[in-house]
Amino acid sequence: MFKLFISTAALIWVALASPLKETCTVTSFDAVSTAVSSCSNIVIQGITVPANKTLALNLTAGTTLTFEGTITFAHSNWNGPLVQVSGSNVTVKGASGSVLDGLGAQYWDGLGDNGVTKPKFFRIKTTGGSLLENINLLNCPIQCVSINGASNTVLNKWTIDVSAGDSAGGKNTDGFDVSGSSDITVQNTEVKNQDDCVALNQGSNMIFKNLTCSGGHGLSLSVGQSSKNGSANTLTNVTFTDSIVLNSRNGIHVKTHTDAGTGSIDLVTYQNIQFSGITHYGINVQEDYKGGKSTGSPTSNIPITNLNLQNVTGSMSGGSNSMPVFILCGSTGCSSWTWSTVSIANGTKSNSCNFTPSGFSC
Repeated sequence: MFKLFISTAALIWVALASPLKETCTVTSFDAVSTAVSSCSNIVIQGITVPANKTLALNLTAGTTLTFEGTITFAHSNWNGPLVQVSGSNVTVKGASGSVLDGLGAQYWDGLGDNGVTKPKFFRIKTTGGSLLENINLLNCPIQCVSINGASNTVLNKWTIDVSAGDSAGGKNTDGFDVSGSSDITVQNTEVKNQDDCVALNQGSNMIFKNLTCSGGHGLSLSVGQSSKNGSANTLTNVTFTDSIVLNSRNGIHVKTHTDAGTGSIDLVTYQNIQFSGITHYGINVQEDYKGGKSTGSPTSNIPITNLNLQNVTGSMSGGSNSMPVFILCGSTGCSSWTWSTVSIANGTKSNSCNFTPSGFSC
């Protein structure tokens, strides 16, 4: 009898401790926190998020959340983010036709970070095999997606459309900014914006594939801008593959910051990348940034090793500033680069390189 009682009590406790499994449909912002804490299948349907509020989705492990209709965010000049998603082994997806609208035109002033305060849009801190897919972001006020402190997460079939900002003052509207993250995949995604399509600051083990980038600054690495701590200035084992960059300032842009302490960039591969209509640099590698700007004086504090390019081809716009390849390395800042089938046509300026990768003639 005694053993049976203990066993039964344990079963009852497990049942009470398990997350609830019902589906909750949320139609107002005030109901979000209750649904997030009590439901494992959540539908957020056509809500408006109040000004100065984050749509905070700290999801229980195993939860599925679906956006339906248009989610809007009331205007306010604050830092955001407008959305933050966290949780382990969670699924966040957009139903067909769903849109998260950042109302960017109410913020754009042509000054980006230097103008009125604008909220970052969508922050991701998920772990443990999480999936975020079919998400449609419209008109980011400033940086669109921040992947920060995330791991083991896949982003699939995103659309980021800030193309209205081309003529309305959109600036610093990065598609994906990644820092402090590992084992990240972003795939089958389109970005139309006015800044980096992807900007990687720190992390490891990342794959970006089947991207189409238009109107921005290309597929970028920017290491050391925000930290003087060397441990925070490392980026390793990254692959960009099977992607297209159109009508953008740069195709590939790699920059390190001379005022950032120490760090490293290692094992980065760009393969099967196509360019078209690139206005300034097809491939641009510079180790001379300070205070966020190029100085012309490169250093070797953040060495770039094993930067490998395979089948990177396409064309410049033919404008007066167009240069296919520009490499400016510190005296010992660049080594062990292997490039093959790198061919970029229609540049007005000749290539300029103070370091020449193996397999490439500058």
